[in-house]
Order: sequence, then structure tokens, then C-alpha cells
Amino acid sequence: MSGSRSPRETGFDFALPGTWWLVPVADPEASAKAIGRAVEQAIGRRDADARLRAELRARFTDVADRARTAGAAQVHLCREIMPGVPLPATLTVYWPRLALRASGEADPAAALARVLGAPDAATTQVALTDLPTGAGIRRSRVVTGSAAPDGSAPEVTTVEVDYWLATPGDRVLLLSFACGMPLLADQLVTLFDEVVRTTTWTFPEPTASRR
Repeated sequence: MSGSRSPRETGFDFALPGTWWLVPVADPEASAKAIGRAVEQAIGRRDADARLRAELRARFTDVADRARTAGAAQVHLCREIMPGVPLPATLTVYWPRLALRASGEADPAAALARVLGAPDAATTQVALTDLPTGAGIRRSRVVTGSAAPDGSAPEVTTVEVDYWLATPGDRVLLLSFACGMPLLADQLVTLFDEVVRTTTWTFPEPTASRR
């Protein structure tokens, strides 16, 4: 890429609708405590719901463990999308080690497509050209597997929607959503699109000039 560049962003922010829990990623013990509180608030403490708690805890723990292994920056668990309407969704945030500048493309959208490469056959890819933050690519798919990494829990079908965003500093931000409601796949994509459109960047404070 050539020409002037925006300063490297120091972070990001976005708005999540409804109520979400933020789970610490770096510390496994802190993750387990946060997940335990989230599951209890979501399902309650009745003995009759023990299996549901175990399944949800396994799914949330798997999300946190995978995020930790992959070097995630944040994990968010959805409690409810609006008062009284639960949504079994997760959002994991990453800073992938991808450099748009190294692609050799001048256009951020083209650079993003080049560094990501072609998606697999099960994945639907859409270029997002109307984001207020700049270029983005959405990749979505529906997968079926066990809610527990060891296969001990029943299989569930999950909608996975990843948003790869080109940042002003030529980095890539990945917002990875997942939700176990495959019949609402289209509506979920619309919802997640709206969340991504609220993303904003933060930049270093300007250095005061000396007299």
C-alpha cells in the first residue's frame, strides 16, 4: 500500500444488544468462576436442571478454552437479547497475526481477501463494503458437533459467523459469533451485522506540541 496512513489504533469498541457476560480469558480459574456464575444465572440452581447446567457449562468452557489457546482478546456470552428473551450466543474477539500491508494490495478490501485466502466449501463468504469502520469480510457456516470437547455431551448444531475487519493501522480484527439456533441463521446474521456496524476504533492521544 502507498500514501498516507492513519495512526495505529490502540483498541476498539462495539455495542452488544441485551445483556452479555464478559468472561476473562487469560486465567482458567477466573474463566471457570465467571462461567459458573453465568450458567447459574441463566438456568438457576434446581436439581432438575443439572443436565442443562452441565451442557451449558461445557459449551461455555469449550469456548473459553479454545479462545485462550488461540490467543483471544475477549469472550462475551449472551444472557438475553432483550428482557426475557434468552439467546445462546457467544462472541470471541481476536487480533489475528495478519498484516494487510504485507499483501501488496492498495485497497483494504482486496488486501483482506488476499491475506484470508479462499474459504472452504462449507463456508459462505460475503464482502462487507458498507461498514462505517472500513472494509470487512463475513464468513458464515453451520456446523454440528458435541458441546463438550471430549464428545461426552450431545451433539448440537451451531451457526458460526466470523467478521474479519481491516483496521486503520493495517491490522485485522476478528469478531467471531456462534449461536446454537440454526433455524434462525438468517436472522442471526442480520443481528450480528448490526453489532459489527457499531464497531469503533480508538487512537493514541495526540502529543502536545512543545513551544
